Formats: sequence, structure tokens, C-alpha cells
Amino acid sequence: MSNQLLGIVVIAAFGVLWIAVGLSVARRVRSTDDYLVGGRNVGVALGSATILATWVTGNTILAAPESGYTFGVLGVLGYAVGGGVAVLAFAPLARRLRTLLPAGRTVGDFFRLRYDRKNYGLFLVMLIIWDLGWLLTQGMGAGIILESVFGIDFHVGLVVTVAIVTTYVTIGGMVSVLSTDFMQTMLIMAVVFLFPAWVYISANPVDVYQGMAGLAEAKLSLSAADGLLFLAVIPLIYTGEVFMDNTFWQRAFALRPNVITRTFTLAGIGWVFVPIATGTLAWVAVGTGLELPGGPSSVAPEVVAAYTGRVGAVIFLVLIWAALASTMSALLNAVSGIFMNDVYNNFVRPQAGDRELLRVGRLLTIVAAVITIVIAWPRPLTLLTLLILLGVINAAYIPPIVMGIFFRKTNPNGVFWGVVIGTVAGLLVFGDGAFDLLWLRLEVVDLPAWLGGELQGAVVSFLISTVATVGWTLLRPREFDFRSMIDWTRSENAGIAEGKK
Repeated sequence: MSNQLLGIVVIAAFGVLWIAVGLSVARRVRSTDDYLVGGRNVGVALGSATILATWVTGNTILAAPESGYTFGVLGVLGYAVGGGVAVLAFAPLARRLRTLLPAGRTVGDFFRLRYDRKNYGLFLVMLIIWDLGWLLTQGMGAGIILESVFGIDFHVGLVVTVAIVTTYVTIGGMVSVLSTDFMQTMLIMAVVFLFPAWVYISANPVDVYQGMAGLAEAKLSLSAADGLLFLAVIPLIYTGEVFMDNTFWQRAFALRPNVITRTFTLAGIGWVFVPIATGTLAWVAVGTGLELPGGPSSVAPEVVAAYTGRVGAVIFLVLIWAALASTMSALLNAVSGIFMNDVYNNFVRPQAGDRELLRVGRLLTIVAAVITIVIAWPRPLTLLTLLILLGVINAAYIPPIVMGIFFRKTNPNGVFWGVVIGTVAGLLVFGDGAFDLLWLRLEVVDLPAWLGGELQGAVVSFLISTVATVGWTLLRPREFDFRSMIDWTRSENAGIAEGKK
């Protein structure tokens, strides 16, 4: 059996399994709440599994090694610590959210009730851009891994993966996502720690270290300037990502209130070990001078293919495909949730009933999948670069979310202008004075060399947003009554009970 045929058979087998699971649980989806938040009764084990499955992404398997290849030891440490800290930091926000907004479905519900209409509209635009960008990274990851390991055309791998995931998400929504997440997490955790040991049996660690010392000594340094910058900035990017990501808000609303802190804590700690395990694969490529025809994003599959043979390549494909599928499914469900709950039900048809919303949600899941294929088709940037670019938007929303949840006097105007100015300035810094928008680069201004840089963009975005939000609030505090959120929850629950929703 050829490598290409073998890869297709493996993907088809797991695709049939995930779709079968989606079909088996679809009958439990009777309402919009079931489709978006899975019934709001998820416990610690399933909750931790679904957070891990969502957070162990194609980026974790592909971009963590890319960060190790680019920034060395500090790159791997930064990637691991940044993602774990972000999940741990979300725990107190999630606990507070369930108190203020127990009937919430999406992050959009929070912005609609907490801030004014202009902030709500701006946030929806930013969130949709961010979600589609994140879906782009997962689609690219699918194409890269199938091309690197099995020689399957990048575009074929992209389309097949998106089609399979879309099928089971469309059938059962969050219920399907939760059901497949547990299996995918067990598969990921069982396999992810196998590969470093397997690779290093063939690639002697001493030889790898000596090779790195000779070929790229700076990547071993714990004081390299670029590595330290990455270590300092990546937690900021990841924290903004988690705080803004609707998939985490959906899980906060889906969990039982008494297990929220424990669940996010366990998931955050567990996640740290995954990028450390996969990131060390990059050091083999650096230490041996391994060529990477697919670019830095392909370092992990190239190393696995070179040192574990055909069997290892198949197992690695299963690992990364499970990670891609779990994250893509959560994102598709999250994007469709934003469209159906926040755009359609609030702007297009406020009077829409539950059955109509379910139909729209399923249709919009398919639309989001098609858009994912279209934007990933040109393979615009590396996965790590895309992560940092999206981080410019994420970082600007950390102050509004934290202050909006915990402080009743946060001024909405400061939030709005802080995000707008912070994001624009951050994108200019990211692009060294230009708007570098994947397929289009618009030169705007000449920046001094010390100011421009990809990582610096997120820092600038965060600082401007923080100064504007905090400063405006101190100068012109705007009182907000958190009880209005609780009152909305009572109204929402009453409507559901009467069958009006």
C-alpha cells in the first residue's frame, strides 16, 4: 500500500468513527442550549478533557516545535508556560461568569449586556476575524501534516479534514464535540509522549546536543534576546486568546458551577506538558541540520518521518489529526454559535424560535467550514506567524474583559477606543510600519528598527488598550449594575421554560 493510500485509509477510518459518534448523540440535541453549551451539566473529567482537546491544537503539535526551531530552548519553554498560564488565569473569570451570567451561551452575550452597542458590534467583528484566522491555522495544519508525512496534496488534506469535522459538528453541535473530545484527548495524551522517546532512541541526545552547539549554539542559550522576548510575550498572546475565545466561554457555561475552578486548573497544568514533549522534536532538526521542504511549520512531521519510519508516521498522523479535529470542531461550533446567537438572533431575526436557530446554526457551521477552506487554500503564512498576528487582536481585549467582569465602573468609551487604537497600532508594529494582512501588504509609515517586530505588536496593542481603558475609567467612571445580567438570566430562563425560545 502506497503512503498516500495509507494516509487516506487512516483518515477515513477515524473520520467514520467521529461521524458515527456524532450520529449516536445527535438525538440528545433538542434545543439551542444543547447545541451551544451541551446542557450545562459537564463534570470535571469530561470538562478537563474537552478543554485539553480544544487547547491541544494543530499549533501545539506543529507550532510548538516551530517555536523551538526558531527560538531554541526558550521557544519551547515560552510556548508551554504561556498556554498553561492562560488557562489557569481564565479559571477565576469563568467562576465569576457563572455567577453573573448563568444563562449565557457565548462571549457575545457578555459584551452585549455589559457594554454598549458600538462595543458589542466591534467585538463581534474582531471575534469573527479572529475565529476565522484560528480556523485557518487548523486547516493549514491538516494540509501540512498529510503532505509532509504521506505526500498527500496539501489541498486534498485540507478539504478532507474540514469536511469530516464539519459533518459531525453539524449533526450534534456541542454534544457531538464533547463526546468526541474525550476520546480524542485520551488518544492525544497516550501518543504525544511516545514520540520524543522514540525519536531520541535513533537520534542520540548527546549527538543532538553537540550538533546544536556546533550548528546553532544560540538556540541553547537561556539569555538570547529573541528567545527572552518570545518567553515574555507569548503568555500575553495566549492569555488574550483564551479570554477572547468563545470555545472557552462555552465551556465555562457548560460546566457545573462547583467544578469550574478545579476543571480549568487541571486542564491548564496538563496542557503544559504537551508542547514541551512535541517541542523537543525541533532540536533534532536543528542539531542534525535536517532539511525542511515544507518550511518551519513542518519540522515535527519531518523529524518523525525521518526517525520513526512508516509506523511512526502513521501513529503521528493519528495524534495530530485528533488534535486538529478536536480544535476545529470546537471552533466551528463556536463560530456558528456567535453567528446564530449574536448576529442572527440579535440583529437579523430577534423573534426567531429555537428550531429556526438550530437550523441556522447548522447551516452557518457549513458556511464557516467553506470559508476555512477558502482562506487556507493559498497557505499564506507559517503557523507560528499566524498565531502572533492574531495575538495583536487578543491582547487588546484582555483589559476590557477583565475590567468588565470585575469592575462596575469601567467606561465603555475607553474600552472601544483602546481596542481600536491598540489593534491598529499593534498591526502596524507587527508589520514594521505596514498592514501585513496575509495576502495584502499596505505600506503606511516608516518605523524605527527598535519599535517594529512581530512580537512587539501584541505588546503595543495590550499597553494602549490598558492605558485607554484604565485611564478613561479613572477620569470618567461609568456605573454598571451587575444585577442586570442576573435579571436577564431570569428572563431568559423563564422564556425557555415557557417554550418561547
